[in-house]
Amino acid sequence: MSSPAPRHSRRQALAIGALGVAAGSAALLPAATQTATAGSNPQAQEFADKTVLITGATSGIGEATARAMAAAGARVFFCGRRVQLGRKVEASIRSTGGEATYRRADVRNESEVRELVNACVKRYGRLDVAVNNAGIESPRAARLHEQSMADMESVWRTNAGGVFLGMKYELPQMLKQGGGVIVNTASISSEVGFATIAPYNSSKHAVASLTKVAALEYAADNIRVNAFAPGAVDTPMLRRAAEAFGVTYEQIAQDYPIKRIVRPEEMATVVMWLSSDRSSAVTGTDVDASGGYLTG
Repeated sequence: MSSPAPRHSRRQALAIGALGVAAGSAALLPAATQTATAGSNPQAQEFADKTVLITGATSGIGEATARAMAAAGARVFFCGRRVQLGRKVEASIRSTGGEATYRRADVRNESEVRELVNACVKRYGRLDVAVNNAGIESPRAARLHEQSMADMESVWRTNAGGVFLGMKYELPQMLKQGGGVIVNTASISSEVGFATIAPYNSSKHAVASLTKVAALEYAADNIRVNAFAPGAVDTPMLRRAAEAFGVTYEQIAQDYPIKRIVRPEEMATVVMWLSSDRSSAVTGTDVDASGGYLTG
């Protein structure tokens, strides 16, 4: 990445880190942690015979979750808009003995989301876990009065609308089969405000709210609904934002108690815990996965 901007703003670093979800360097991750997260899964085959649907799994947290779920025995059905990347991830998972199917879908399009869920059930017979992960960042940093309605609607449509549509079509199948688990990707932006990224910040607040509403409405139907709130994660989104602002990972990391950028694989373990029977009493929460940022 580029050298630190001479007039780096701490507010800019905070806003960039709030995007929470950049591909590339894991230089801030201790070697011991890299080894641990890349090693064998202590809950091997925990998801055997379960079907897991993941949106936005062609890179970042979604891809890491797809790989981890497949390694734990799940049948993974996932989507993303980039066909070449989707086919590459599908082939990679299968080459290591996992079961995965990619289907192109845009979570902004209701018919495509409906057909995504239908195709998943048609192929694998049921839907045990749904991870609504697809998301985009604010297209530019600007104060509220400088934001455009077009940018607001674009981000809302993907981040909040995509979660809404996902649950709208996932829930009927889970009701039909007698239960299931939904995990939505939120952000530290779902819990606090960050200047200059109103479209993203407000969309992630909506994700947290939708999660709570769905959890209340379907708890008695044996359907658990939770979200998790990442901080700064080494995904393509964070890389784009850091480069646009001229800010380094080192600068962003200073605002997190753990003083590093975390890896997508670490977020995948959070998703897997929320998806498993080990969290059977947990519903309606937005789990803090920020590396300590939200504890202050």
